[in-house]
Amino acid sequence: MSKEVTEIINTLCEKLGVAASVLVPELAKYNIARLCFLTAVLTILAVIMIAVVVKLVKWSFGNEDADWEEKAFSLFLTCFIPGVVMVILTCCAIASATDLIGWIASPTASAVKEITSMIK
Repeated sequence: MSKEVTEIINTLCEKLGVAASVLVPELAKYNIARLCFLTAVLTILAVIMIAVVVKLVKWSFGNEDADWEEKAFSLFLTCFIPGVVMVILTCCAIASATDLIGWIASPTASAVKEITSMIK
């Protein structure tokens, strides 16, 4: 397997016209920048969705005339989709942050992992 990885890296470097010693740091810089941006955007969107859910909960319980069943149904309808979106965004932000930590902690291992995933 390591021979295949070495061959792929050498082939990539030949086609790109760069030295193999430059490939891993450049790949690391690219992925760190991409994952920083993605993590930041997903986190901001998750925080916005939290604020939306809080506002919807306040709005749903703000109706003094409605009984408890109407309030509960209204709360479910108005908060279900934003709540699901919030959970999905949070999970994606955590996954992105986990990948980012891997690239920062060990760029070489992350580059090898990415290149071996290309082989399969």
